Amino acid sequence: MNPVLMSEKITIIFTTWTIAMLFLTGDENLEIFFVLLFIGVLIMRQLTDVYAPSTLKDRMSTFIYLFVIIFIVIVGQKIITILGL
Repeated sequence: MNPVLMSEKITIIFTTWTIAMLFLTGDENLEIFFVLLFIGVLIMRQLTDVYAPSTLKDRMSTFIYLFVIIFIVIVGQKIITILGL
């Protein structure tokens, strides 16, 4: 039996986190869903920093950059909504 790779473990955890957040937030509020996914990716990156190889860290950093862009868009939309522009 082959041991489970670190990248496979992270993929399983992230998939489980995504499904749990989808059930928690539902279809109505995608903004909260993406923010919770972003928080999950940040937590996974910090917890696996010691154990993950550099290629895996680079891939996770790519996801973090993507979620930072989505987070900036969400915050910008909320600011525009609040200011009524």
